[in-house]
Amino acid sequence: MSKAIFLRCHACRARIKAPIKLLGEIRSCPRCGQAVRIRIQPPEDCGPLIIRDRSEEDTNVIPGLAW
Repeated sequence: MSKAIFLRCHACRARIKAPIKLLGEIRSCPRCGQAVRIRIQPPEDCGPLIIRDRSEEDTNVIPGLAW
């Protein structure tokens, strides 16, 4: 059985089911035809999230001030 991920089109909000092997690829939305990047999205019932890149933490670099 092939694993799948579920995501929404950012243009028409259509719910899309895609095989996990397409992760990272760009495909057309089956409803509106808009380009959609296949990626894992947080659950819809999830509140706001703060996502932090660990590399900033490890190198003590302040975002926006690094050359």
